[in-house]
Amino acid sequence: MDWETLGAVDPRSLVDARLQLHWAAQAAAAVGKQLLPGQPDYSEQSFTWDGQLRALVQGLVPGRRPFRSAIRFADPALLFVDGDGSILRELSLDGRTLDDLYEWVREEGEQLSGDSFPKALERPGEDFPVHPVGSGAPFAVSDPAAFAEVGRYFANADRALQAVAAQNPGASPVRCWPHHFDIATLIGLDKDAHSETARSIGVGLSPGDGGRAEPYFYVTPWPYPETRDLPPLAGGGIWNTEGWVGAVLEASTFAGSASNGGQGRRVAELLDSAVAACRRLLEGS
Repeated sequence: MDWETLGAVDPRSLVDARLQLHWAAQAAAAVGKQLLPGQPDYSEQSFTWDGQLRALVQGLVPGRRPFRSAIRFADPALLFVDGDGSILRELSLDGRTLDDLYEWVREEGEQLSGDSFPKALERPGEDFPVHPVGSGAPFAVSDPAAFAEVGRYFANADRALQAVAAQNPGASPVRCWPHHFDIATLIGLDKDAHSETARSIGVGLSPGDGGRAEPYFYVTPWPYPETRDLPPLAGGGIWNTEGWVGAVLEASTFAGSASNGGQGRRVAELLDSAVAACRRLLEGS
């Protein structure tokens, strides 16, 4: 799939849509946390991007009618879909409360699976980003273009990160992790990936967070290297050194490029140069 042109909505105007989707994704993710087999990296609660559905989708839950839990960005809704991607159940976010979402997930999930959830569906903790929907306000899709634009960032990130994973042996599948709502792959550099000293490079997109309001691509080496004399980066990337160390390319830096080809090239240049730089930094540590 070709790169989808970004910039129809100012990247700094996506905060409300991004936060609402982030909260709604927790209800969708609660399914995998209980009904999918536990994995050492907790990937049972993660999502992958489905370009046809324009949604983040979990793994297949067995049962009376096997289904996958999902959250769609354009025309925002929670979905249950079958193994082929056909929609089995759908709940629009607009006008619903968080309680409505969790109750719908429980009722429809139990009906499809033919069994009860083992325990109450898990909700976000106190460390979650603040938004009125977290305190009972209804979801409000007052700016549909912003929700669709967030979806384009995820679609493009999946495309770019799949290329990175294909080019780097040892890279994990590209997944979205619901708690931080970032989509990423992890490149392991050591055979014993579970060792406390194992070296790795995280490559991903955050749709925005408390440190940066707008979407940004990142490449983070682990363990963090010394921040003296960090190498230059291509594509307009910069180094973040406060709180964490990694290469960053903010949306406002590349979304204004003249064409989708130009946007995609700048992102690819940053990711390629930053992964190479992180390899050199870790190999020299």
